[in-house]
Amino acid sequence: MIGLIVSLLNLFNILLIIYVVLSWVRPAQNKWTQLLNRIVEPVLTPVRNFMLKNVPNLMGTFDWSPLALWVIISLLRSLLSSFRLF
Repeated sequence: MIGLIVSLLNLFNILLIIYVVLSWVRPAQNKWTQLLNRIVEPVLTPVRNFMLKNVPNLMGTFDWSPLALWVIISLLRSLLSSFRLF
């Protein structure tokens, strides 16, 4: 069960990286970019809102929320992987 959750977190990390890269190149909207938005944005929006509320000076012209989410997911993966050893 923990292995499945870690795998899903890995998949989400890949989707997050694709989302960030696509946000830089701004491709035309299609069914794949819309699907990616529907998967990533519901998780990214609370992180973004938290950062805007609690760290307003950090959120200038660059959106740090994907990086913060990546760190959170990495910590969760590490924590879950340590449980898998027992």
